[in-house]
Amino acid sequence: MHGKLFTALMFFIIPAAAASAQEVLTTATPDFLVRSLDPILAQKEKTRGLKIVGAKELETINSYGDKLAATVNLAVNFHFGSAELTPQAQQLLDNVGKALQSSELSAYRFVIGGHTDATGTDGDNLQLSRARAASATQYLVSHYKIAPQRLVVRAFGETALLFPESPEDGRNRRVEISTLK
Repeated sequence: MHGKLFTALMFFIIPAAAASAQEVLTTATPDFLVRSLDPILAQKEKTRGLKIVGAKELETINSYGDKLAATVNLAVNFHFGSAELTPQAQQLLDNVGKALQSSELSAYRFVIGGHTDATGTDGDNLQLSRARAASATQYLVSHYKIAPQRLVVRAFGETALLFPESPEDGRNRRVEISTLK
């Protein structure tokens, strides 16, 4: 009985500082982004207060075969049907740029992944997600002097919906930033 209760409780323990895997952030401070994207700090945040015995290092592999150590989903907004950044998107990317300039993240490379919802055709969504990821990447390179070789542009279109039960949900439209292993 105690083992089942402990197992059930494990699913509900979420560190206060860590974002949910399906959360799309509309705001994030540079410090929060550093803690979320630094694989060592992110792992500590996920397991703070818990001792995991025999757990292997957590790793995700995307559809391109990239090994990802940490991921943050950001609500980087664009004008409808375009890759033009809105002022709100620029503010969010300003914090991303500051985080990527930090000494804690300077040794890492990142995937900048563009995602759409399921509105429109697969081909159009793939092309739009690529343009949006490229736009976010260009903003970081030009405004924050992030070395282009540290940023890998990936287009996912509608293939990796955060909310597959609601394919046209606007929260599926996002830019995902992941630390490469």
